[in-house]
Amino acid sequence: MLLSNEIIAIQPKTLNRKGKHLFWAAAPDKFLLQSLRDFGQTMPVLAEETDKGMSLVTGHARVAALSEQGTPVLARMVRGADPISRGLLYLADNAQRPLDDGMRLDAMLYFSEWMDSKRLSAEILPRLGVRPGSKDAKALFTWLGMPEAWRVHLKAGRVPLASSTILARLKQDELDALEPFFLQLSWSRSNGVNFLTWIYEGARMHDCGIAQALEQAELPGMLTLGLSPKDTIARLSASARAYRFPDLTELQSRFTTLSRELSAGTVWRVGQADNFETGGVEISARIKNDGQLAKALSDLGIISESPLWERLFALGRSDD
Repeated sequence: MLLSNEIIAIQPKTLNRKGKHLFWAAAPDKFLLQSLRDFGQTMPVLAEETDKGMSLVTGHARVAALSEQGTPVLARMVRGADPISRGLLYLADNAQRPLDDGMRLDAMLYFSEWMDSKRLSAEILPRLGVRPGSKDAKALFTWLGMPEAWRVHLKAGRVPLASSTILARLKQDELDALEPFFLQLSWSRSNGVNFLTWIYEGARMHDCGIAQALEQAELPGMLTLGLSPKDTIARLSASARAYRFPDLTELQSRFTTLSRELSAGTVWRVGQADNFETGGVEISARIKNDGQLAKALSDLGIISESPLWERLFALGRSDD
């Protein structure tokens, strides 16, 4: 491959912008448009001559913006490029671009047509800001084999990269049963992984399939309640957790009821910190002055006499 020192002017409409190596192609943002209006094109794009005419190698957004303005494109010519070198030039041209997991997957999908996993790890992952051998690296390789519909969900930010650990274990009918929960909702890394893990483990615990587990946990109906996305995810997560850990959920519910009754009307909060492993509790209060401190001490003396303490301590014991 050779990068020529020659820079030529090309009419943007004659430049082919559909190459597969333009895997992050997007419309120009307002900052680029304003820069081109103020200063013109300060950096040439890269282009190559093919048997079908001039083809773009890098600079999709600049060409799109200049096309809107009806301005010729300044291009530096590339000769002898192959698919890998085109992709590497495109990565170099976008080296300062912020990347998300979907963009990283798009790049990996492109290069995976010409590179094996060893070359992808050595040559592509570092260019994407991913350490070879890391959890994210392993997840990206797993996503290469996921169904296209689920790759679309990842690119749209609806399912987290780390969820591949669970999704890759599922059959197509199980993926189909889960998909409605990712069509409209954007799950964070922790919420998404927890939700999938709890449903997967709950299904095995109840010796049933994913679709049946979702029904047993009464999750499908929550998608039609008209709640905000945040509230919908919170309710789905709580129900999935309760399905996976029914005994623990029941203990937490009883603890919450008792602790609220115990601390009602006081400045104290009563919490459970170790999943009922020791029978202990934590109490805390927020104070800002001497008066609040005096009240907190008075309240503590009152609640210390409550008979509810023994019921709190007893939660989780075999004889409770």
